[in-house]
Amino acid sequence: MFGFGVRFQSYLRSAARLLYPASCAACRIPLVLDETYLCIACSKKIEMIKRPACVKCARPMAPYGDQRSVCGPCRSQRPHYDRGFAFVLYQEPTQTVFHQIKYGKKPWLLKIFAQLLLTFSRSPEINAYDRIVPVPLHVQRERERGFNQAFVIARTLARFNHRKLRIDHLLIKKKMTLPQSRLPRTERLKNVRGAFSIKKASRVRGQHILLVDDVITTGSTVNECAKILKEEGAARVDFLAIARSQTS
Repeated sequence: MFGFGVRFQSYLRSAARLLYPASCAACRIPLVLDETYLCIACSKKIEMIKRPACVKCARPMAPYGDQRSVCGPCRSQRPHYDRGFAFVLYQEPTQTVFHQIKYGKKPWLLKIFAQLLLTFSRSPEINAYDRIVPVPLHVQRERERGFNQAFVIARTLARFNHRKLRIDHLLIKKKMTLPQSRLPRTERLKNVRGAFSIKKASRVRGQHILLVDDVITTGSTVNECAKILKEEGAARVDFLAIARSQTS
């Protein structure tokens, strides 16, 4: 009976795919039955961040570098966050996938990275945190988009975690800013300066916090968030992002 049920579900999926053909989120070619969201060719192009990477900002470093080293920009600029984690390089086809998620309003495409979130949620590193804090969107932008992708990622991470880590919306984005991806580095720093505030400072003091966002490029957004959390007494602030740019 169980085998029949499995076969029946398979038939239903096949029929649905024939009636409503799906296409790859990156290259738009039709998907075959065994493919979900991405074709096999595009899936293979998603490049994992390999060691060595900066232990501060997760930026990939030269292959001959120290496994525990800090990159030059982090040594000179001294960001407010303590450590960063990222899974994949922010390049094609990952860039197109995130463009579809945010501007095509397709949060379900984050399932492409679900296994990476599952693995991290079961890792020893996550046990160091008291709270998961998604980087907020301005209320107007979240209303227009219909979701905050950072919260979707944080919720997935918390659901996978055995301890059921608490998601806490400690931050508010009080200023509407331009999309960071359209600005040069110096303008990105100015763009987010003073853009965030704390909801309840009493929940920050002495806490080890994991900031969650979708993509890190210069790191200016998470750095601004870490700054105000540290100013309110957070003991440690790290960040986690799915994708990370190779350049600052």
